[in-house]
Amino acid sequence: MTRRRPWVRGGLPFLRSGPLWRVHTKALPRLDEFVAQHGYRRIELDGRRMTSRDAAHAELKRAFELPEWCGANWDAFDDGLGHFVSAHDGELVAVVWLHADEAARLAPATAVEVGWALLLCTTGGMPSLPTRSTLHVDLDVFAVGDGPDFDGPDGDDPDAPAHEDDGS
Repeated sequence: MTRRRPWVRGGLPFLRSGPLWRVHTKALPRLDEFVAQHGYRRIELDGRRMTSRDAAHAELKRAFELPEWCGANWDAFDDGLGHFVSAHDGELVAVVWLHADEAARLAPATAVEVGWALLLCTTGGMPSLPTRSTLHVDLDVFAVGDGPDFDGPDGDDPDAPAHEDDGS
């Protein structure tokens, strides 16, 4: 079933980042509500497992349930992701990359490659699918972590408690 891709900033107006949405850990409950409300298929990556290139590929393979034949390189990931898209054609998919800051600390170059590969997917850039293929998923990537580089509900201070809008 094809659903219309939701407006992320409309549902999570505190986000200043994008298209790789950087969400502060304290805003994770709001992100989870948004993902559930809009019927996304939730794919969860654990950045703490991405300690090397091989470990990152193993985590991607686990999270996306890629075929056994999918190896630990970007060509194989692209092929495996094409398989994922074929199986989930037309779906909304949210990649929730927990501990993205840890992945960047543990294996910085690999974390950049993972982010780049996922961002390519958000724009439909999957070379393993035929050029004229109508297969697609609407993918949003949410990198979750701590620190000032991640957006929280109160703008510049993600450690401040969230406030409710009283409508005034």
